[in-house]
Amino acid sequence: MYNAVSKLHPLLIATALLLASCGSKNDESAQAGKLVAEADSALKAGDYATALERLDTLKVKYPAQIEAQREGMHLRPQVIEGQTIKELESTDSLQSWYSHLQDSLMQYFTLVDNPQLVEGYYVIKEYAKSTLFNRTGVESRVSPDGQFYMISSLASNPVKHTSISLTDGNGKVTTATVDYDGERNYRSGGTEMITFTGAECDTLGHFLTDNKAKNIKLIFNGKKSHTTTLSANDRLAMQRAYGLSQAMTGKRRMAAKRDFLDKQLLLARDQAARTSHTEDDK
Repeated sequence: MYNAVSKLHPLLIATALLLASCGSKNDESAQAGKLVAEADSALKAGDYATALERLDTLKVKYPAQIEAQREGMHLRPQVIEGQTIKELESTDSLQSWYSHLQDSLMQYFTLVDNPQLVEGYYVIKEYAKSTLFNRTGVESRVSPDGQFYMISSLASNPVKHTSISLTDGNGKVTTATVDYDGERNYRSGGTEMITFTGAECDTLGHFLTDNKAKNIKLIFNGKKSHTTTLSANDRLAMQRAYGLSQAMTGKRRMAAKRDFLDKQLLLARDQAARTSHTEDDK
């Protein structure tokens, strides 16, 4: 009797394990199917982020559920297609806005195209014939490809400046430091001039955006400092040049994004067509 029970014991364990395994597989199949259904519902509702999240979860948690994975592969390009179309609409809207902004600001600028220069630049019309070397102030410019930059000039008050600041009494912003090198930081005949790239001075342009303060101070920082009032034209030039740069670079960025999205849309539609054929062949 004992031997018979002993022989049955392993058989009972194996049967129990088999039943547990079947139950687990059935549960995984149900969970995988639920994720597919939720992804499909989210797709139809235009909630593409949720649809992708469900499909990603399906892919990671239930790789052995072949049928559910096949359905997920069929849904994914449709989700990407819908998401891409939505992004295209937003991109087109932004590109149109940047284009309008560029056109509205460009009327205040003129292109200075001196053959002696490496490249021309846009400057407000008031500074078309600027003699920056002979005055104290800052001139803001925009390159043909939309890069904002500025040139500071300090005449007759040498402080060996390496940066400049703006302050409205409540806040203060400062450019990056450009050490004297005889080129970008140049000194001659009692005048000091520095060319600041966009990354070094864009905080000043941003600072003036929508700034309502009537009196903005310009500070030249060096061995000592020199403070003067930012002139009306220098302020106007900085505000408009910064705005034009934002418009030009934004428009170009949206154009590049649209090219990328166009390619992504074609790829998604191609994948959707191929997975559709796979579904039809089942």
